[in-house]
Formats: sequence, structure tokens, C-alpha cells
Amino acid sequence: MSSDPTEVQERQTQTQVGDSLAFERWRMSLSNFTGLGLTPEQKIQREEEKERSVLERDWNKCEKWKRTLMTNSPMITFMLQHLKNAGCEFDSSSIQCHPCPETRSGGFSTEHGILLCQNRFFNKKHLEDTLSHELIHAFDHCRFKVDWFNLRHHACSEIRAANLSGDCRWTREVKRGFYSFNKQHQACVKRRAILSVIANPSCESPEMAERAVNEVWKSCFKDTRPFDEIY
Repeated sequence: MSSDPTEVQERQTQTQVGDSLAFERWRMSLSNFTGLGLTPEQKIQREEEKERSVLERDWNKCEKWKRTLMTNSPMITFMLQHLKNAGCEFDSSSIQCHPCPETRSGGFSTEHGILLCQNRFFNKKHLEDTLSHELIHAFDHCRFKVDWFNLRHHACSEIRAANLSGDCRWTREVKRGFYSFNKQHQACVKRRAILSVIANPSCESPEMAERAVNEVWKSCFKDTRPFDEIY
């Protein structure tokens, strides 16, 4: 039985439309992937969507690692318990993930808690060391009433945080390009403490930061509270 010429034509038209739509979807997918063939407005939209996707991915990863560490990391759970004992309990909402510039991986604020720079961590261990560092600052502020604009106070907490957090372990130093085996840990602690104090608004020069660190070095490097020894 021969087909109705009208039905045949309709089927051919539908097939052509379907093929055209499939081709257009493929073309737009390729354009979005490569950026070629897009209008200026489409390029802006493409970049905004990529940025949102990266922000969401980084935030989800940071939050997942943070929650895991707050439950399973001996270092983090130890610090959280001692903060609680000192009357300064830190819950998950006090430790927040946000994007940061390349110059930092975390921070502690007396008003806002702990910042984890979601786009700066190359693995979960890096986040753990950073969170440990900031929790030591939080412990110092809670237990010892640190005046963060006093360079000696600030220097002491930076020495303790760099010393106790794992931030200066040898493998981390190798990633930074420091390979010395002779007192490398002490050198790292002092170097990173000075760099942090330089950023203090009360610090007028690198020499002033170095002087503050040297003045409190002996006592603060030996102070491992709340640990019995260096972690």
C-alpha cells in the first residue's frame, strides 16, 4: 500500500526539524564548551555560569571536608573540645567556607569566627592544617584574652599556631620550596609568624614584625597548650 504523499512530506518535515534542533543543541553545547561562535552577551553569561559552578563545587568540597574533620580528625576534635571546656564552643556555623584571594587560606575573627578559603585547598589535609591553625588562634583568644593589635600578643599566637597546627611539617615546607633539614621547623614557624604579623594594621615595618616575634619567641615556642607536646 502506498503512503499518502502529504503524510510522507509531514514525516520528512518533522525529521528535518528534529535534526535541526539536535544540531542546534550540539552547536550550542560546543560553543559553550569552547566559547567560539557566541555573542558578547552569551560569552558573559557563559563566564558567569562557569564561575557559579566553580564556587558551588569549591563550597561543597570545603563543607564536606570540614564536617568530616569536625567529627573524625583527632586534632580538630581535640581543639573543639578544649575550646568548649574554655567556654568558647565552636559549632559548624562558626566555621565558614568562602572564596578568598591567593594570599591566604584561612583566618580567625573575634566577631565572625573562622574562615576557610574554599578555593585555596589542594587536599583535605591542607584544610585540616589550616583549620587547626585557626582553632589555636581561637583558643588563645578565648583562654588568654589576646589583644590582636598588640604585636607581641599577635606574634605569640602566630608562633603557637604555626608550631602546633602541622602547618610547618616538612612535607608542607617542600611544597613551598624550602628544603633545609637543619632546624627547618623552627625556621618555618618564625618565618610564617613574621609574615602574619607584618599584615597587622599596628605593624609599621617588617623589622617591627621580626622584633615582636623575636621578643616572645622563647616562651611562646615552648608553650604547647592545650597539647602536652608538639602535635
